[in-house]
Amino acid sequence: MNQMNVRSHLALISGALLLAACSSEAPETGLPATPVTAVSVKSQLVEEIATTIGRLEAETAPKIAAQTSGRVVEVLVEAGDPVNAGDVLARLDGDAQRAALQAARGEVVQLEALAANQAKRVERLDQLVQDQLISEDQFEDAKAQSKALSSQLDSARARLTQAQLNLQHTEILSPIAGEIQARHVSVGDFVGLGQIAFEIVASEALQAVFPVPQQLGSVVSAGQMVRLYPLGDEQSISTLPIAEVRPAVGARSRAVEVVVNVINPGVWRAGASIVGEIILTARQGIVVPPTSVVRRPAGDVVYVINTTEATVEERVLQLGVRHADWVEVRSGLGGDELIVLDGAGFLTNGARVAIAHKAEGSGDNP
Repeated sequence: MNQMNVRSHLALISGALLLAACSSEAPETGLPATPVTAVSVKSQLVEEIATTIGRLEAETAPKIAAQTSGRVVEVLVEAGDPVNAGDVLARLDGDAQRAALQAARGEVVQLEALAANQAKRVERLDQLVQDQLISEDQFEDAKAQSKALSSQLDSARARLTQAQLNLQHTEILSPIAGEIQARHVSVGDFVGLGQIAFEIVASEALQAVFPVPQQLGSVVSAGQMVRLYPLGDEQSISTLPIAEVRPAVGARSRAVEVVVNVINPGVWRAGASIVGEIILTARQGIVVPPTSVVRRPAGDVVYVINTTEATVEERVLQLGVRHADWVEVRSGLGGDELIVLDGAGFLTNGARVAIAHKAEGSGDNP
């Protein structure tokens, strides 16, 4: 009897549970949707760049030597001073040059008088020889003396010109516009012919010289564009073509040097470090944000959102150029997809998602 009562109670409980299950609403099945941020795939110009650090060199950097000897009586410039072509940098005493000039002038005056007198004598003798009043030998001797005096006069005039130049050279002039790099003379110094007095750097025309790894030597050539900016100053950018690829490989660096001619924008200095971004190739490509790419056993993937079903599809990608703000996709996307930006690391293929925010595109259309 007791056993029958237990069975009756169990049957009643089972029936009650079944009735409750039939009368209540069935619960949802599956995992809840994962909140994610979405972004549209875009296209933009993709550049393959070789970045290198080089140096700025002055295209013109003459060393100014004294063109005559003398004692320095005045120095007009210091290192760092700007100068124009023709500016006086220093003056020499010039006593010896003035004396030599005076002597050369006296010699020229003397020889001019002698040569003029001899020319008149030759004219007279010419008439006499025609009248047969003197011998032919006397006339020829007079002509030879006249020719010798003319030759001496030419030499004296050349010495006079040199003496005038020597006096002019007592002023040491700048041959170019630029800045004084170094001063090697002071007031009171005696300088000799050819002694270096100043070094000048042309401030306008510069050359940027960049080492490029030997393996890239075959893919860089004259005409390729390079973005230049001083080390630590990415705001001052110039984009210029390669002017020259030097043929030799550096003995120590084992690198090829490329040269870019630069018109100084006004703030660059010879000797400074310069960053060069050599644009090897440029093409239109599909790009995605780096945070949207996750690593899975199949490789690098993104999750493409199916907005109709609120699910994602895992796409395996072949990646190209990597940048701080974007990654090029060489294959795996068509270019018009909506993909997961933030939250991709928590997803698997077919997972349900809820778009919490749609960010701006990863690139800009051209």
